[in-house]
Amino acid sequence: MTDAPADTRWWTSPRQMVRRLLMLDDTPHSIALGTAVGMFVGLTPTVGIQMILVGLLAVILRPFFRFNISAGMITVYISNPITMLPLYALFYSTGTMLLGTGSSGPVDFQAGVTEHLGDTRALMQFVFVDVGWPMVIGSLLVASIGAGITYPSMKRLLQRRRETDTSAIHSTDTEPGS
Repeated sequence: MTDAPADTRWWTSPRQMVRRLLMLDDTPHSIALGTAVGMFVGLTPTVGIQMILVGLLAVILRPFFRFNISAGMITVYISNPITMLPLYALFYSTGTMLLGTGSSGPVDFQAGVTEHLGDTRALMQFVFVDVGWPMVIGSLLVASIGAGITYPSMKRLLQRRRETDTSAIHSTDTEPGS
């Protein structure tokens, strides 16, 4: 593979991504909120502009609440070229189920993509027009659930980490001879 230190490839490992999030210097609320915003954006069919969307949301939402932008940027990496097709199929099947239209299975979505793979224009027509609306509706539900689970989970994880770090500092300070 490569001789680069593992730390320079943090985006390839979920464990490294969580470590990066835990090391951010901000309140647990701000980091957890940033992670939830990043999860929401990462679970939408917007691969390629997700970091821009997190930045725009930070500016738009600033009068209402602030979140850790770095946490949001790190979290959008859950959606990438490897996870894109399964996520898009999930969005589509969820959307068709909610709307009661079209086929509802990921197999049908994959078959449609495979059928149009050789023709970029036909593929774009299929993805953005034929399945675009159900996909957007489905992704909004999936993204809302993902963000709703992410915020309390990340906040709890950050609080536990900080309590552990504080306990370790205090136990070191109270040891005889220190």
